Amino acid sequence: MDNKLFNCIKMGAFGCVVNLKPPSSLDEWGKLYRDSIRQGVLAIVYDVVSQLPQEQQPPRNIKLQWALNSEAIENRHEMQRKTSAQLASVFAEHNLKTIVMKGLAIGTYYPNPALRECGDLDCWLGEGYEIGNQICEKLGAQVSRDYYKDSTIIYRGLMVENHRFFLPIRGSRKMKALEKHLRSIALKGERRFISGTKLIKPSADFNALFLTAHGLGHFLSEGIKLRHILDWALLLKAEQNNINWEEFYHWTDRMNMTRFADALTAISVEHLGLEITNPAIHTTSPYAERILHDTLYCSEGVFNKRVSA
Repeated sequence: MDNKLFNCIKMGAFGCVVNLKPPSSLDEWGKLYRDSIRQGVLAIVYDVVSQLPQEQQPPRNIKLQWALNSEAIENRHEMQRKTSAQLASVFAEHNLKTIVMKGLAIGTYYPNPALRECGDLDCWLGEGYEIGNQICEKLGAQVSRDYYKDSTIIYRGLMVENHRFFLPIRGSRKMKALEKHLRSIALKGERRFISGTKLIKPSADFNALFLTAHGLGHFLSEGIKLRHILDWALLLKAEQNNINWEEFYHWTDRMNMTRFADALTAISVEHLGLEITNPAIHTTSPYAERILHDTLYCSEGVFNKRVSA
C-alpha cells in the first residue's frame, strides 16, 4: 500500500498540508477506493478526493460508487445519532445515565463525526442494565440476553449493545480488576454530553484504557483496521494532556498492553500526522511497522500474545 491512503487521512483527519499526488490510472484509483473500504476510512478519504481539482478527480464510475457509499455512511450516522438520542432520553426519564462506549463518543473527536463508520450503539447504564432491557422491551424492541457481557437490543432499526460489563471478565482476575477500575473512572471529571443529546461521553482516562483493551482484543482475534488506529490518534490529538499517563501505563503494564498501545501511538505519529507534545507519552515502538503491516495486509493478528506480553 502506497502513501496515498495515508496522505488522504492526514489531510482529512488532521488537516495536514500534504503534496497529494492523485492516482494516475484506473487501476490505481480502484486500489485506493478498495483500500479505503477495507480499512474502514472510505468516507474520510472520499471527503479529500472529492475536493481535488476537476482534472484530478477519479473516473466517473469509481467516483459515483465512492460518493454513494460515503453518503450511506453519513446517512447511517444521522440515523444512529437520532435514534440513540431518543433512547437516551427515555433512559434519562427513568434516571438512567447512558454512557457511550466507542462509536458515537469517539466520533466526536473527528473533524466531521458523520464520516466515521459506526455499526451500532455500545452503551453502559451503570447498575441499570436490566432496567434498560425492560424499558426497551416495553418500547417494543427485541432484546436478547444470550451473552453474559451484554444484551443485544434492536430498537427502531438500531442495534444496541447494552453492556453489563465493559470487558470479557470471565476466568480472568486481571480483567476483573481492570473492569472495576474502568467503572471507577467512566464518569471521572466534568460530565460531557454528545451535543444536543443525553448521550454521555466517558472520561478521557476511560477512553484511553478501553480503546487499548478493545483494540488489542480485536488484534489478537480478528485483526484491526486503520480506523481503529485513527480512533486512537484522534483521541490523543484532543486529550493527550487530559489523560493521567502514569495511571494509564500502570494499567497497561499490569494488563500486558503497553507494547500494543505504544505501537498504535508510533503508527499514528509516523504515518497519520499525529503530533505529540506531552513528554509523558511513549512515541516509539519496535513493533509499530510489524503491526501496521499486519493491519494493512493480514486478516488477523499474527503476533498473538508475544506482542502484548
